[in-house]
Amino acid sequence: MITNTGKGILAKYLLGQAPAYASYIAVGCGPAALNSEDPGFTDLQKEAFLEKTSLDFEMFRVPIISKGFVNEDDLVKIVLTAELPTEERYEITEVGIFSAGSNPSAVAADSRMLYSFSQTEGWEYHTSSGVSEIQTILSPLDSDNTDSIISVTNPVFFTNADNRTFIQNQTRVLRNERCRFLNNMIVVSGNSSTLAKNQSGVLVPGSGASHIHLTDASINLNRHAPSDEIRVAFSVINKKGEVNEHPDNVKILIEFAPSDSPQQGEYAALSIDVDSSTFNGTGDFEVDFTKNRYVVSTKQLQDLFYTSGFSWESVSVVRVYASVFKNNAPSSDFYVCLDAMRIENTSVNNPLYGLTGYSVIKNNDALPIVKLPNTSNFIEFRLALGVQ
Repeated sequence: MITNTGKGILAKYLLGQAPAYASYIAVGCGPAALNSEDPGFTDLQKEAFLEKTSLDFEMFRVPIISKGFVNEDDLVKIVLTAELPTEERYEITEVGIFSAGSNPSAVAADSRMLYSFSQTEGWEYHTSSGVSEIQTILSPLDSDNTDSIISVTNPVFFTNADNRTFIQNQTRVLRNERCRFLNNMIVVSGNSSTLAKNQSGVLVPGSGASHIHLTDASINLNRHAPSDEIRVAFSVINKKGEVNEHPDNVKILIEFAPSDSPQQGEYAALSIDVDSSTFNGTGDFEVDFTKNRYVVSTKQLQDLFYTSGFSWESVSVVRVYASVFKNNAPSSDFYVCLDAMRIENTSVNNPLYGLTGYSVIKNNDALPIVKLPNTSNFIEFRLALGVQ
């Protein structure tokens, strides 16, 4: 669907006032895929698509290499084609068209991926006993059993999104437990820490809470406006795959600081507090955890908590805490899987740049389209043309 931004850029393009209307295809993983058995899109979905200025969680952009048109179901459609990256694995649920590969007006404050929570970034596990390496487990998380019960005893570990435990168990597949960006994720036990809100509504860790951290981090966001957004993508998984039990609440605290001394000195804190739609809690938003476990949390920079002397230039450590609550207590029956974090520039307007088209993936199973690693693939975006 053409967005409202796209209508303006297309008009300028037809008048020769814009260099391009559709130059890049953006691929994302934020929303849940839709069922193709549902005819068309609802009025609410169409209205939301029109107002879109960015993908819910953009993974990458690729240049359009072919443009053409087809006559399909008595509709003339523009066909835009691009080639996907070969090496990595992605799970796709949304696609957009951009007039350019980046916003030239944003300069050093453009949208970009901050962290992918991969082994190569250098994340470590920090407890009251000290700092340790996070183990990578590539074997099936349920050992050689077929019961899909995660038998790993590590409270924190790396694994792949295509681990057999997530691929072969249909219950896990249908509730979207897998991470989607690349083929790696950090898995954190739901009872690895206890998080609660203070009087200011900011999450704080309880005594002895463990966390993962990244040292020598470089994340200077000083050039970004207060309305720019940090988006965090994660999933919530069950320890027992066949059990239909779902969490009541999920809390994640991300702290940006100059040193690894929790709650000391200067720091900024990003709080994520998500309630199940079946739970009467005080979270910032709700998710139907009975049907969907993949979540994207969006927070404007101005909504983070900052100590009085904090500066982004001084940040060298990023700390992440996670808690999954069931029956008012952190539960080891669930895990938080950290997928990726990005910064989205929503403040710098450019009349010749923007999201010109957008759609959510539809298929028979209402599941993401998986782009397998080390494979060659092309993606098409089709726009129907009409005259009113």
